Amino acid sequence: MGESGYGLLDRTLMEKITERWHHGGVGVILLHVERAGSAELSALRQWMERERRLFWHYRMDHDHYFLLGRQREDVRLDRLIVQSTESLREYLRQANASGMQEGAGYAIGSSAIYPSGVGRSAESMIYGALKEAMNAVSRTLAQQAVGRSKARMETSPIEQDPIGDAFQIGALAKPIPVFDVKTRVSEVGKLFEMNERVQGAVIVNGNRPVGLIMKEKLHQLLAGPFGIALYWNRPIEKIMDDHPLIVDADTSVESVSQLATARDHAKLYDVVIIKRDERLLGAASIRSILECMTNLRTEEARTANPLTGLPGNASIVREMQRRIAEGRPFAVLYADMDFFKWFNDRFGFSQGDALIRYCASVLQEETKRLVPDGSFVGHIGGDDFIVMADDWQGEALCRAMLSRFDGGVAAFYGGAEDLNVSDRSGRRVDQEGVSLSVSLVRWDGERPVTPENLSQAAASLKKLAKGRRGSAYVSGGVFEMHRGEERNQRGASHGYETTL
Repeated sequence: MGESGYGLLDRTLMEKITERWHHGGVGVILLHVERAGSAELSALRQWMERERRLFWHYRMDHDHYFLLGRQREDVRLDRLIVQSTESLREYLRQANASGMQEGAGYAIGSSAIYPSGVGRSAESMIYGALKEAMNAVSRTLAQQAVGRSKARMETSPIEQDPIGDAFQIGALAKPIPVFDVKTRVSEVGKLFEMNERVQGAVIVNGNRPVGLIMKEKLHQLLAGPFGIALYWNRPIEKIMDDHPLIVDADTSVESVSQLATARDHAKLYDVVIIKRDERLLGAASIRSILECMTNLRTEEARTANPLTGLPGNASIVREMQRRIAEGRPFAVLYADMDFFKWFNDRFGFSQGDALIRYCASVLQEETKRLVPDGSFVGHIGGDDFIVMADDWQGEALCRAMLSRFDGGVAAFYGGAEDLNVSDRSGRRVDQEGVSLSVSLVRWDGERPVTPENLSQAAASLKKLAKGRRGSAYVSGGVFEMHRGEERNQRGASHGYETTL
């Protein structure tokens, strides 16, 4: 084995990689160990001692990064990585008598760094390889999380989904050391020396976070010829990053993930500072953010409606929560086909499925046409759909959807002439064919609201829309009384009803 490093993407590491990749590349292995006991740590040390190609090892919390240098007589790099990865797995499996399996405490990802091509810097390729390994570990952890979630559902079907809890970045906040801006660099350096697992510290002015210092960056600064002499007794504010990524606790994990991964390579692994009411709440590592995003994507794919592929109920609730947290006015459109049961009974389930897919395409295409950015279309189930968009776009969306639906639904009747429909009791209704009812609920972004409030208002307005003949929509605010409700004794429309 070579040597252990103290940082990722530092200059020494760059030099060691470029020294070795001319023999066919460098292998990257990332090991995430959630619960490492003495047996696992001993097995890891044994593997490192016997892996003769290992020349760099770096540990960050639960993550171990290994770099392997290919030698002239070795097999191809991709095979070499597979062999070394399997060897590592075998050591971990043998770490305890029960035969520890991947999924019971660890995950492994790997990638390769090949000699630089034209126009690509060493930093760029190393960054890409590390990110690929991180994504592989995230996918494994996400699969494990889904498996644990399914197991919990079998024993406790009402247990709350932990993935949904982490939709806002505040749920990922962890404690982090804090120093005042006037603290000397020497005090911060001593903390890092005494605490191996501490990777960074937040710098505050009063209670307000204003900067960040990462252990790796401090070590690099002090390692220079005059580093200690120049900085050791100076205030930490002189060398801190005074433009770190600071986000509000209510910001969505997805938004933070986009901001974090868009940072310069030099800041990619810096923690994200989380605040609430301008006070420090904690910090989240890029590792935890990417893992949460992978879990969210996996959950979205698992709960998507199989007929239309649209997001299901879990994603719908999270989208509502995200919009409410942002505090901007938005509209919820709740769409439901009228007399769909009659259509199913007369034309068959296959045509019924085709009609549901047609309705989904109408909502998707019209929403994309009128609201290309910032909209959401979900499938609640059966013939019920939901659309979310900015408040001012709601009326136009309703009119376009109803017009488009009515213009194409006739094709599903196969030329049938008698289209007089009947309700669920078999009674004739004064209408021909299937129609679409939409409720349009507006929220002003000010009065406190919950997804339950929005759903109840949408259901109430949809009943009014279904009372109209043909396709129609009815609009109103979340907390307004609508015609037919108990306290609205005169049944006035308040100008909220609109019919095509």
